[in-house]
Formats: sequence, structure tokens, C-alpha cells
Amino acid sequence: MRISQLVARCAKPLFALAMVLLLGACAGMPPGKTSQSTSAAPGSAGVQDQLSRAEAALKQTAGTDRTLIFVGAALHSQSTAFQSDILAMEQRLASFGMPMQSILLSNPPKDQKALFPAATQQNLSEVFSRVGAWSDRYPITVVVLMSSHGNVDQLAINIADQPLAPIRSAVLDVWLRRLHPATPTALILSACHSGSFLTALRDGARVVLTASAADRSSFGCSTKSTNTWFIESLLDQGMRPALSWSESFLRTAKRVDAKERELKLVPSLPQASIPVAEANTSLGDWLRGTKP
Repeated sequence: MRISQLVARCAKPLFALAMVLLLGACAGMPPGKTSQSTSAAPGSAGVQDQLSRAEAALKQTAGTDRTLIFVGAALHSQSTAFQSDILAMEQRLASFGMPMQSILLSNPPKDQKALFPAATQQNLSEVFSRVGAWSDRYPITVVVLMSSHGNVDQLAINIADQPLAPIRSAVLDVWLRRLHPATPTALILSACHSGSFLTALRDGARVVLTASAADRSSFGCSTKSTNTWFIESLLDQGMRPALSWSESFLRTAKRVDAKERELKLVPSLPQASIPVAEANTSLGDWLRGTKP
């Protein structure tokens, strides 16, 4: 085989690989040993401060107004896109104009100052315990966004380039079950292979959106990305008061697919589990607990 033919044959796969690396597909989480430490979670004091402020605000309403509780977790320190995701989602939810309290956790790059408590399993477990207790006493709606690298049944946690034990669907299900069954709840996962969480997390009236199918990569998590593509598309095409969860998701999936096809990438195939009762309810009504 001539050298020119060999180069031509290799060019396409090499270009495709370069594009995947550039765009930040995270099908395989960065290798490395994971720490199983159960010592005090970094930033745990900051978590308590956020929870205390939110609880004080809930007490002031005396249960008269429904409050939106947003839990945002940027789990991986190797891209600022994850933290940008939770901040952008917080801003969009705040625009709905209802009482809202945010609990934000983030693992920033090691060369950047931490703006929020660390997104660790210990801190997240505490958050869900407290939010679960609130759901028994106050009228709340809960929206959770977790953004990270991922693999099958794994959401990666990385602090200052140190990998920690990943979050698995069984653990996330335990956390979510601390919420009162009647609490309107939406879980959004932006990570590769996040569709692998879908079956385990389908439950009652819970809405679940994932950036990819169980066997697919998602994009936009490189060090140069502003947001992951799924969250960017969700905020651009959906998440408006007049749209339903179904409409928001279909618009988002269409936008993601168009972007991937334009760059000739393997489609990420975002997934959703949206209960029939919630499928056509506008987001504005859903957030406020209004039944159609």
C-alpha cells in the first residue's frame, strides 16, 4: 500500500478522534485511583450555611407559598462547563418569578478559587436529607441538576484532579427517595452514558432528563466549553414557563442532534422519563404545583 493511501485511510478516524477530544466527549472517565475517604467533606460548613439560609426563608413563608428548591452539583474539576451549567440553570429558574432557594456545590479546577462548597457524596447526602425534611413540612418543588463526566452507571466526582468514588444510580435513588412522594421533582443529568441511570430512577411523578443514551457519549465538557451541549440546548430551546417538560425535551434533543450531525458525530441520543400526568403541564404550572 502506498504511503499516500495509508495516510488517506487513517485521516478520517484520526480526525474523528481529534474532534471527540476537542468537543469534550467523556465516554471514558479520566483514569486514576478513586479515594474512598469518609472524612469530613470539604466545604461542609458552606453547605450548612446554604441549607440554614434556605430553611430560614422557608420558615418565613409559613408554608403559604410554594418554593422552588434548586440543587445544582458540578461534580468534576477538569472543566468549567459543569459549574457554568448549574449557574446558567439557576439563572433560568430564577426567571420564573416564584420563591426560590438554591443549594449549589461545585468542584472547580485546582487553579481556581472555590466559589461553592465541594460537590461530594457526603455533602450531597446531607443536602438531600435536609431537603427531604423540608418536603414533609413545606410546599416545595425540587429541581436537581448534576453535571460531570460519566460512564455507565457512574457520575464522576473529581476535586483538584483527585478522582473520588463516583455516584451510582442506587445511591442517587436513595437520596431522591428522601423527598416526600408528592413533591414535584425533576432530575437532570448532563454526562456521558447518563441514560444508564434512567431505569433505576423512574419513580412516580419524577421527571428525569439525561444528556445521552446509556451507551452514548455527550459533548461540550471540554476545558474550552462554556456549557455542556445538552444544558446549552435545554436552556436555549426549552425551560420556558409556557412549554411542558415534553416540549422542552423534544426541542432540546432536536437541537443537540442537529449540532452533532453538522459535525458528523455519533448522536448522543438524549433520554427522558416524563410521567403522563406531567407530560403536557406547562413548566410554569408544574413548578408551582398546579394541576392541569
